[in-house]
Amino acid sequence: MKNKLMWMLLFLILTVCMPGDELDDKMQQLRQIEKQIDIIQQKARKAEQSKQKAQQDMSSTQKSKTETDKKVSMLQQREEAAQDSLNAITQRVRSNEEKMEDLKQLANTEFMRLFYIDMQDKYIAKATNDKHMLSMLISLTVKGINGLIDYHKTLVQTQQERRHQYYQVRSSRQKEARKSEQFKKKIQTLAQQTVKLEKEKQEYTQQVDKLKKDAAELESLIQRLAAAAGKTKGNYQFSTARIPWPVRGKIIREFGEESRGNNTTIISNGIDIAVAEGTSVKSVEDGEVVFSDRFGGQGKLIIIDHKNGFFSVYAYNNELLVTKGAMVKKGQTIGKSGKTGSALQPSLHFELRKDGRAVNPLNYLE
Repeated sequence: MKNKLMWMLLFLILTVCMPGDELDDKMQQLRQIEKQIDIIQQKARKAEQSKQKAQQDMSSTQKSKTETDKKVSMLQQREEAAQDSLNAITQRVRSNEEKMEDLKQLANTEFMRLFYIDMQDKYIAKATNDKHMLSMLISLTVKGINGLIDYHKTLVQTQQERRHQYYQVRSSRQKEARKSEQFKKKIQTLAQQTVKLEKEKQEYTQQVDKLKKDAAELESLIQRLAAAAGKTKGNYQFSTARIPWPVRGKIIREFGEESRGNNTTIISNGIDIAVAEGTSVKSVEDGEVVFSDRFGGQGKLIIIDHKNGFFSVYAYNNELLVTKGAMVKKGQTIGKSGKTGSALQPSLHFELRKDGRAVNPLNYLE
């Protein structure tokens, strides 16, 4: 679209006899539309880039959440096992405490019986044998109590260790669960952002489509004005069979239709040649400079009328070494290449126009 708008300017340059005021107004409108399209397309690109970044972040966060959920599930199982183990050892501690209590009560009873027998021993001789047996039982009972006390210490220590393990696992599980919840909230936020950015991009696309429609209508009007001016056709011949290259470098963008992301295509009306900034840009043929100034996405632009029906176009320049109205010679340095306008890297955008229509420069270059 930028190239179409640029060539509306070329129509103005070529049609010196047409009504100036009307053409000036229409070209001014085209300039405004081009600026609007530039601004809105930049916003659309930013919205798309932001959406893609949000989608990447969402995918990365979802992956982290999935891994965290696995940890939570594993820790949940470990927590349940630790809880069961703690409950089991706690039950054994309680059971041992009950046994200790029972033995203590038995020992108290036996001591009371021994005391009673000892009192009887003063009066009844046969109580001596009972006293001896009871003393043995008390000794065994005390020994059993001491054994249970030692065992109880071991059980309590084990209980404390398992309680520590349980709380440690539970704390880890709770920490991972909080992380999972944070990931969930982040995913929801990113999903909302993605929807919002997609909506913004669609709105920008609709605005661009409308502006392109408006520009097309203006283009049609300017073409009719140009036709009414009665422009004379040239002989379409250059001074040599092939014209020289304006610069020498790698072609990084071909002439014609080019596919882009999001199922979109753009039309390239020329070729882009990668060269270092400051490379001399040379005219491909004798002619008259009909435009030399900055123009929108073309950056610093030069247009030369070769007086044979062909016009050559040199865009993205850093320096313009010729002015409008200057007569130039084939091979003359007219500018210095650069990275102005919409250029993504140092390069020269070169076009050939035949009666205003873009043709493939490679069919004419040496």
